[in-house]
Amino acid sequence: MSKAASLAASTKLPLLPPLADTQPARGAAWLSRLAVLVFLAALFLPGWRYANDKYMLPEFTRYMALALFAMSVDLVWGYTGLLSLGQGLYFGLGAYAVAYSLKLQAAAIENDKPMVAAPDMALPDFMSWCRLGEVPAWIRPLIDLRLAIPLAIILPTLVAAAFGYITFRRRIKGVFFSLVTQALLLAVFTVVYNQQPYTGGVVGMNNLAKLTLFGHKFVGLSMYLLTTIVTVVCFLGCAALISSKFGKILTAIRDSEYRVLALGYNTAMYKTFVFALAGGLAGLAGALYVSSLGTAGPDRFGISFSIEIVVFVAVGGRGTLVGALLGAILVSWANTTINNMATQYWPFFLGGLFILVTVFLPEGIVGGIRKLARLLLRPRARKAAPLELEGV
Repeated sequence: MSKAASLAASTKLPLLPPLADTQPARGAAWLSRLAVLVFLAALFLPGWRYANDKYMLPEFTRYMALALFAMSVDLVWGYTGLLSLGQGLYFGLGAYAVAYSLKLQAAAIENDKPMVAAPDMALPDFMSWCRLGEVPAWIRPLIDLRLAIPLAIILPTLVAAAFGYITFRRRIKGVFFSLVTQALLLAVFTVVYNQQPYTGGVVGMNNLAKLTLFGHKFVGLSMYLLTTIVTVVCFLGCAALISSKFGKILTAIRDSEYRVLALGYNTAMYKTFVFALAGGLAGLAGALYVSSLGTAGPDRFGISFSIEIVVFVAVGGRGTLVGALLGAILVSWANTTINNMATQYWPFFLGGLFILVTVFLPEGIVGGIRKLARLLLRPRARKAAPLELEGV
């Protein structure tokens, strides 16, 4: 049996659907594509609906950044079967890289100093409180956003690649992999929390300058559009990756890694690549998040935050990129609504929601909609090939 045939068998996908079901399958695939495009277009509606709302528009901007983060988690967990409980590490690295830049810029504006790296550059407030004589040399260059933004993507990618290479080469997976990722996150959280002169400590970095790129200051609607466009572009890129042969190998690893190993594939390198990619996307999400929120704190490195993102993916539908976005937006909106009424009830709601979804809707919202669509549109083709964009 060829590699392609064996791989198709490992992912439980027939090589060719029954001839009689080809036309319905194609029609359903086009309907699926149309639904995805409508969903992506609908992501821009809050920008129009809340264009003049100074509270809800920043909230939806934050939701979109979290949606990008959830999509990165879905690549690792939903498509590759690697439940990481420490993805907040890469999100936090991206957030702090840009936060340093915006904080240094705010200090320069306040003290009427040039926005250049220099020993006598203006000290951010948290460094002044801790009586540092000057900005540390390794932080100074970050005042330039042209360095900070690429670093917010590259640094998490490299850290994730190094961690993934060591972990996957040693065949660590399952609950042990989840615990290792959580332990690494806790270690970094402790460093960030305790090193107040350099990270802001428990207070973090507040009153950041507005994100300014290409001479334009991104605030309000422009910040929402920037975040949404980046999220949509990343979605399309991830969808193309998942629909390729590489994506099929990832799902095969998720379903039966030993069979993929027997076919001669280096599964450790595939997992390392997707883990590094997810790290880069998480860093980008963190950069957008902190630019919108205007503050960065050690809570982004907290274990509870990483677990919350996993809940987003589970609610929306694991193994579906649309589900990751939908789950992040809906649960984040619920978070805002419930916190406005009674903050102390949110953890109970989140835990209960995760239990209900796990028990009654294990495939999430998108999985439930997909099952309903199959019942309504393809009653005689339930055993045919899945939709062409089923992984999206």
